[in-house]
Amino acid sequence: MRKFLETLDVTRITEEVSWKDSMTDVIVRNDERPTILENVNGVDMRVVAGIVSTRETLAKSIEATPTELSSRVGEAFTDPLPMERVQDAPFLKNHVENPNIAKYIPVPEFFGGKRYLTASIVLSKDPVSGRRNASIHRMMYLGGNQFAIRPIPQRDLHNFYTTTLDNGADYMDIVVIIGVHPAFELGAATSYPGLDEFAFASRLLGGAREYDLDGFGVPEETEIVMKCRMLREEVEEGPFVDLTGTADKVRMQPVVEVTDLYFRDDPIFRTILPGRKEHKMLMGIPQEPRMKKQIINTIPTVKQVVMTEGGGSWLHAVVQIKKRTQGDGKNTIVAALAAHPSLKRVVVIDEDVEPSDPVDVEWAIATRVQPDKDLVLVPGAKGSSLDPSAGEGSTTCKWGIDATKPLGSTKFDRVI
Repeated sequence: MRKFLETLDVTRITEEVSWKDSMTDVIVRNDERPTILENVNGVDMRVVAGIVSTRETLAKSIEATPTELSSRVGEAFTDPLPMERVQDAPFLKNHVENPNIAKYIPVPEFFGGKRYLTASIVLSKDPVSGRRNASIHRMMYLGGNQFAIRPIPQRDLHNFYTTTLDNGADYMDIVVIIGVHPAFELGAATSYPGLDEFAFASRLLGGAREYDLDGFGVPEETEIVMKCRMLREEVEEGPFVDLTGTADKVRMQPVVEVTDLYFRDDPIFRTILPGRKEHKMLMGIPQEPRMKKQIINTIPTVKQVVMTEGGGSWLHAVVQIKKRTQGDGKNTIVAALAAHPSLKRVVVIDEDVEPSDPVDVEWAIATRVQPDKDLVLVPGAKGSSLDPSAGEGSTTCKWGIDATKPLGSTKFDRVI
């Protein structure tokens, strides 16, 4: 992360800020651009935010252009590169057992007065196969050395945890890391079957190195590392601001106990503002190549898939195709909704419309769509728990808009 920060135009805030309120306010006022808070009240640790809040900066982190970003991510899915092992790492310089986290880390306060780690990557292992998983999870600070964690049901961390407890254990060992190169954050934000997320990140970087910490491979340049136990005990977790900018509900979630804290000299704490630009970039970008791969099975001429910021980079997408036969637009809608189960709306456009430009997409809808002919509705479908408008069990009406031109007609062509 430090090397990448050197390539950015970073705003450095030297005025004193507090984890309780002003820290997040300052980041928002800076329009979520790359920002380092140099003086956080009560702790000897700097804070960084906003480093990948746009496609441009996320692409820059892996030395790609914004148009190359999605394809580069897709290539790394299919050709991950294992990391090289090292015998030492900077984060081993400082070690505290059973730490009082508040003395060392400025855990920010967000919605509802709750303090959260938001850039926390959890490393876990399958108790059966030993396979490593890396995934980003919010962690609500409870005080002392404890957090509450939100594992997503049916995903790897949740599956590993429940299997471990079902086998009679009272806890599962995990490692939590904070402050890594954005490629590792991107990897941890993915959901791709059987993927070694850090080998994926290593491919994006052209190679990376890791230190073996009790069987967990930790990226060499990580800022903060916590060895933890994910306990059987549960507490109320939330409310929290999610991708849609609305409040997620309060749930009973597992307690995480930190047994060992490690950090670099002059450490930098990484935070991501929930429901804002970085959150959306890291969640949405990995879905684009995954969706494209699945849609291609139905429509081989798919050009681009873009998760839109207005849809939280999760609920809405735009798919650009080269239309060859009548009906391609409708088939693309069906394929896209199947490719990302949380998707609520998809707009299908032609090659002459830029999918990342909301004005261009709206122009296509305005000039090429008749609702009685070009809308596809799928009522009663299972949607996303992040959609506050969804009904019981997250059921929703999914829909698609075929904003492609009829083949053979010239009246829909741009002339300016």
